[in-house]
Amino acid sequence: MQARAIDELRAENAELKCRLGMDSTNSSRPPSSDGLEKKATRSQRVRSKERKPGGQPGRAGRCLEPVAEPDRVERVEPAECADCSSPLANAVEEGFRAVQVFDIPLIEREVVEVRLIRRRCRCKAVTYAQAPPGISGPACYGPSLRAFATLLAAEGQISTERTAKLIAGLLDVEVSCGFIDRCLSRLDAPLDRFEAELKQALRASVVLGADESPISLAGERGYAYTVRATGLTWYGAADNRGHAALDGFGILPGYGGVLIRDDYVGYHKYDTHLAGVQLCCAHLLRDLQGVIDNAPGQERAAWATAAQRILREAGQAVGQAHAAGHTTLHENERARIEKEFLTAARCGISVNPHSGGKKSKARQLAERLIDRAQQVLRFTWDFTPGLTWTNNTSEQALRDIKVKMKVSGCWRGLTGARRYLRIRSYLTTARAHGLTAMRAIGDALTGTP
Repeated sequence: MQARAIDELRAENAELKCRLGMDSTNSSRPPSSDGLEKKATRSQRVRSKERKPGGQPGRAGRCLEPVAEPDRVERVEPAECADCSSPLANAVEEGFRAVQVFDIPLIEREVVEVRLIRRRCRCKAVTYAQAPPGISGPACYGPSLRAFATLLAAEGQISTERTAKLIAGLLDVEVSCGFIDRCLSRLDAPLDRFEAELKQALRASVVLGADESPISLAGERGYAYTVRATGLTWYGAADNRGHAALDGFGILPGYGGVLIRDDYVGYHKYDTHLAGVQLCCAHLLRDLQGVIDNAPGQERAAWATAAQRILREAGQAVGQAHAAGHTTLHENERARIEKEFLTAARCGISVNPHSGGKKSKARQLAERLIDRAQQVLRFTWDFTPGLTWTNNTSEQALRDIKVKMKVSGCWRGLTGARRYLRIRSYLTTARAHGLTAMRAIGDALTGTP
């Protein structure tokens, strides 16, 4: 009994030490949880010995290029000769040197009076002209100003109060916080059909990426979700992280493509309908780093280092194969990667024995890598367009949401969060299809999103 109690206390002590050593660089914790004494950011990328930092040979550079047809031409005349200071007013013109300036006109408030003419018919009836869309009342803010205010509030990563102050500073128009909020409501109102069609398009996609992240709803825990495919991004919010939320979004239930995700248990129920799952290897690299950082000795962490190396080699090999136009890795290369990966995971089990009680995180990870090896290594044999070995694009899609929460502190409720995220879905997807945010907002405010 005493020996068993000692073993349990040792296991508990190791677990507590492991928790203390966890941060955003070696686990799935967000960077905001690192605290004031967080470590310097460590990237999971390994610097290439062949490629130097910066632009690579043969890379097409990007710079500001003149256009063939400028919008306006201005002439600048020399006043006097640079040598003898003689006046040049009537001198012979000898060509010119062109300099094109890319600029924007000064943004100024413009008050337009729209006169709605009334006419009397021969039948004595008087008819007024209908006001243009978006115009009402004896005085109102115009569609462009509302679109500008909506853009700042929806994508500017600033609070409602700061949005109002910025508009006042730029345009000398004193708007209220209520006006900004109503602008967001007006944009959200016509997006029902858009969101329904977006979800339908996502369900028809061959590959989807899904992720979620905690947010604050007036001090209570909530979650922001994203589901994305090439050119399509949907955001949503819920007050829980369970099946009720995932089912309620109406995207994943019955979806039959390939899902790129982390190993959160909430997604497991959908696996039976999927064509396949690609586990995010970026998450696994961080988990393996957690084993390396918290192992009691280097010999206990060697397996995790080997597993990291194999995953990175596989990612590089697949990237090179895609670049070369291949449709699969060579069979021998795939077999080598799988064999070395499973060998490393089995080594992880052997150096982390389990005789009872709770398993160590290292042991749990090693067992998970073996059980889900096909989901981890799917990218080495499935070259379906859009399938990647990480879910980084989905994580990056949520990054702006975290910045917004950091600036504003929280959303006051689930309704406001859902409204904000649905607008983000609209603007992100519209931009991916070549529309500017201002154009997309203007279309929605006039009833044609």
